[in-house]
Amino acid sequence: MGVFDEGLALPEQRLGESDEAYWGRVERLTDQVQARDEGADAPAPPDPPVCRDCGLEADRFPTRSSAWVLLEPLEPVVEVPSHLVPPFFRWLIAEDGVAWCPPGTEPAPGESCRVPHRLVCPGIDPPDPWSWLVAQRLENARRAQRLYNPPRLPEGPGDDAVTA
Repeated sequence: MGVFDEGLALPEQRLGESDEAYWGRVERLTDQVQARDEGADAPAPPDPPVCRDCGLEADRFPTRSSAWVLLEPLEPVVEVPSHLVPPFFRWLIAEDGVAWCPPGTEPAPGESCRVPHRLVCPGIDPPDPWSWLVAQRLENARRAQRLYNPPRLPEGPGDDAVTA
């Protein structure tokens, strides 16, 4: 097993595997690690864009690493000023509809971004919450509660009558 870049391990090249096939496999494995680190672990189509941890639906986008990411819907949330979102959680949508998470650089003044659902998911512990993320997580918990426990319909006047 080879090693590069501060201990990242390369898989062994399989017997009879061409160099092209080997490096293609390395690229796919690297993409999978990048996707996992960025939180791009959404179910791919045709599965519905639903969070496996809380059951809420979110906006699903393909990523540059050939994975899928769930981003908070634009209703009721809108794009958020990037400086309010922790680095490595600032998702942008390219003109071709592909989502990407820029490296941990400072956003330009006035720049906005999309928020990954996992950052405000009520079904998981937050990585390092900021105050507005806590509020959004609580709102999502309330929405998820309504999803699974809809309000009871009022009973009719004869439904609770006691017979003698």
